[in-house]
Amino acid sequence: MYLRALSRIAVAILTAVVGVGAGEALAQSYRGAAQSWYCPLPNQAPTIGVPSAEPAPESVSPPGTGVRGRSAAAAAAAARATLPNTGTDSAGIGLRLDPALSESGPRPGEQVPIFVSADRMSGRLGEQTVLTGNAQLRKAGTVVNAEQMTYHEDTDELFAEGDVRIAREGSVFSGPELRLRLDTSEGEFRSPTYSLSRYQGGGEADKLEFLGPQRLRLSNATYTTCTGDDPDWILKAGTLNVDQNAEEGKGRSARLYFKGIPILATPYFEFPIGDQRRSGLLPPSFSVSSQSGLEFVLPYYWNLAPNRDVTFYPGLLARRGFQLGTQYRYLAPSHYGEARLDWTPNDANTGTSRYFLNSRHTITDLNGWTGGWVVKGVSDDRYFIDYSRSILVSSERSLPRDLYLARTYGDWSALVRSSSWQNILDAVAAPPYDRIPQLQLRHRRRDLNGFDIDGLYDATWFTRPLAGSTEGLRLVANPGLSYPIRRPEGFLVPRVGIHLGAYWLDDNAAVAQRTIQSAVPTFSIDSGLVFERNARYLGRNFRQTMEPRLYYVRTPYRDQSEIPVFDTGVADFNFAELFTPNSFVGSDRVADANQLTAALVSRMIDPESGNEALRLAIGQRFYFSDQLVSIPGVALRTDARSDLLFGAAGDLGVRTSIDGELQYSLGDSQLQRLSVNWRYTPGEQRVLNAGVRYLRSEIGQLDLSWQWPLSPAWRTMGRVSYSWLDQRVDVATSQLVPARAGVVESVLGVEYHACCWATRFVVQRFVTAEQTTTSAFFIQLELKGVARIGSDPFDILRRSIPGYQLPTDRLEAPSRYYGYE
Repeated sequence: MYLRALSRIAVAILTAVVGVGAGEALAQSYRGAAQSWYCPLPNQAPTIGVPSAEPAPESVSPPGTGVRGRSAAAAAAAARATLPNTGTDSAGIGLRLDPALSESGPRPGEQVPIFVSADRMSGRLGEQTVLTGNAQLRKAGTVVNAEQMTYHEDTDELFAEGDVRIAREGSVFSGPELRLRLDTSEGEFRSPTYSLSRYQGGGEADKLEFLGPQRLRLSNATYTTCTGDDPDWILKAGTLNVDQNAEEGKGRSARLYFKGIPILATPYFEFPIGDQRRSGLLPPSFSVSSQSGLEFVLPYYWNLAPNRDVTFYPGLLARRGFQLGTQYRYLAPSHYGEARLDWTPNDANTGTSRYFLNSRHTITDLNGWTGGWVVKGVSDDRYFIDYSRSILVSSERSLPRDLYLARTYGDWSALVRSSSWQNILDAVAAPPYDRIPQLQLRHRRRDLNGFDIDGLYDATWFTRPLAGSTEGLRLVANPGLSYPIRRPEGFLVPRVGIHLGAYWLDDNAAVAQRTIQSAVPTFSIDSGLVFERNARYLGRNFRQTMEPRLYYVRTPYRDQSEIPVFDTGVADFNFAELFTPNSFVGSDRVADANQLTAALVSRMIDPESGNEALRLAIGQRFYFSDQLVSIPGVALRTDARSDLLFGAAGDLGVRTSIDGELQYSLGDSQLQRLSVNWRYTPGEQRVLNAGVRYLRSEIGQLDLSWQWPLSPAWRTMGRVSYSWLDQRVDVATSQLVPARAGVVESVLGVEYHACCWATRFVVQRFVTAEQTTTSAFFIQLELKGVARIGSDPFDILRRSIPGYQLPTDRLEAPSRYYGYE
């Protein structure tokens, strides 16, 4: 939550101040070097070798008299006099190579050298040492500066006065007075101010108390990432206790002020320190929807275990009433998943209890099996119309309830499945078939004396929740044999296969049982060549390819009119479907075919990176006989050739790319399909998308989306999807029905970025059903380095704007050399 900032304060203070408190190391360093005013390096880790020399006697000032701070030259001379000889060259210094710069700090219990300096040094041996004027102490990346420091050796206490300053890992703490017992890490820092450079924030406190190793308390602490004497926002806490050993923090009386106005407050709070998750409240969210009115949600996170958690989303919807959402997540070596339930006990509009259920489970290893389930359900047909937050959710009509298990045995793989659906709205009139159960085997053997063997074997029982529907058992076997010949310059793949089907049917309309069998053989031959050359276009060098491809299929006609249609439809006509033997998807129909597909692909490849800069393709299918096998309600094909397909995709330079496909009918000179998407991305968080989607009599949409700065402080993002069709084909009846032209979905958002905060406003409107739309308004306040308060619009923006980039506010963990002085 927003109190995450307090944990950053505590951790930074803990590492910057308590890190100094290796009291025993400091005491031993002074005791072991009573004849000098610096701490020598430990003997166990020398890094520089010097010529052999006898230790030189050193002049030492009598106790109680002032001495000057040792100069760098004097310190170096003393170091040369005390370090052992590890060099092999008596004429110079030998260095020991280290393979890498170590990021690890001192090991527990390891004695770390401490260095001190000052304008004046005085003291009594074995009792106290006084550093006066520009006093400084350095230890393991920590620097302490003050006007005066006093170290009492008998009590192991350090006193620092006058402009006390501690710098460690980029964080700086300052105050008038510091008292610290080094061996027990107990003491007090009066009126400290701090700056966390890594997080670009800082604040102050009345008092900082050291309660022992890895424990401290802050009193009346503040934090902000704003600059200046009058910050736009500031976080205040009455008390803050931190225990790094327990990885937890506790505090009281926390308040968050924005523009001088308190916007959040809590009398008591806890938060984790480090990576361990902890239970607690999350930032509240609020939004406005035309279907539910003002919505306020206050989530609560419950950390059940390191691999399981639950988040509760209790909320109040002005037009619906109280709603409770719950999300449960779990992760284990052999499985993982999540489940969510949104429940409104009493919808104020309908007077009924309403819910949405979504459960996903994935099995990665169950005694060699993989699998899982996907289960969705709603209380009523209009749930998504009233509660959905996006057009993607509101368009769902058949909600899956799918359970499956799969396993591989050498060249064989097995699948056991049960699939059913909850159908709502218009899907009730034409629901898909349930598969309860389904057993499927696949076999694939490569390079058996040059031959490839593949096969699909399926047994499925089909049922349908629609009166008068034909139901029954279907057995399918589809083995195939091919002899692929592949070379760098091309390939040739002849293949033969046969489709075997058997049906045991219950005709509910005639209350009769019947059996149907079918056998349809297929022969195909796929071939292609690859030509390459060096080319240069628009000042750039390319490796250009020319790849012609021919694909012939011969499937004799077999009467299949008595076979019901359980799961079969007409395949979408595109480049992938051009090179398949069957123009139907599913196992209830095998199209008769005597046809040849011809295609040509050319690629522009960057010779340095190997990336494909541009791809152009054209393809067409030629039919040598009329179509005889069809699906009820779908007209037979009579043309001698298919529509012409064009495709293009690639990088056009200057951060512009395009991806498009066009289907054109030569018979009636009409455009059948068009899909073009253009993208321009000139820089970070700058993207502009424009596209058009057209499918004759079904889809006709223009789409524009963007994320773009208007000024250094203002940014805008949005999407507009407009449909121009005034009639379309109804999926259930395959008949033309009236359609309303207009905006299908629109999203408009603006962001304002100040130096230490940002706010976002997002308005969304989308169609949920015929003549029904939903509008929603989201607002979010982001305090830099702390949290985001309000409804999260990023899921909507990511889905609506291809290429949308989140604000880059995530900071990586700093190196221990960050901000090193």
